[in-house]
Amino acid sequence: MYQELRKAIERPPLYKKMAEAFWDDAYISKQMLKAHLDPDFEGASRKVDFIDESVRWISRLVPPEKQTQLLDIGCGPGIYAEKFAALGYEVTGVDYSRRSIAYARDSASKQQLNITYLFDNYLEMALPQQFDFITLIYCDYGALNPEERKLLLKNVLAHLKPGANFCSMYLRLHSF
Repeated sequence: MYQELRKAIERPPLYKKMAEAFWDDAYISKQMLKAHLDPDFEGASRKVDFIDESVRWISRLVPPEKQTQLLDIGCGPGIYAEKFAALGYEVTGVDYSRRSIAYARDSASKQQLNITYLFDNYLEMALPQQFDFITLIYCDYGALNPEERKLLLKNVLAHLKPGANFCSMYLRLHSF
């Protein structure tokens, strides 16, 4: 009995990998989308005022006239992507949730925003182009184990044009 209880309360190893695609799970993706779209909940996205200020800050640092092609990694339902597109960036969004990508495509279409949304794992993506600017907004980086972080940063570098910029909530703005 003691061993069963001890096993039940043991913490799983840090960064334990699941067998399934967590973000694309039917239940998880439905709850994540709901959380992203709730303007009063900061569990998946920031509040609207913070998002707006972040987009303004980023557009001042990297104006759309100078670095037009933007890749939004982990774009979710396109909340930031839509705001970037409205400012004049040519936006491509990548996310590993079919539900979020479907929502983002539908939302962009309704608003007549020309955004390319791709269902892809950003740890494995091999897009046919490089970008002027890449964003990784919110907490994706912090949820990755050290090896995945290296993979992500290699992918970022592979998809950046020379002299381009990368901005993440966990990393400062860098030119490469």
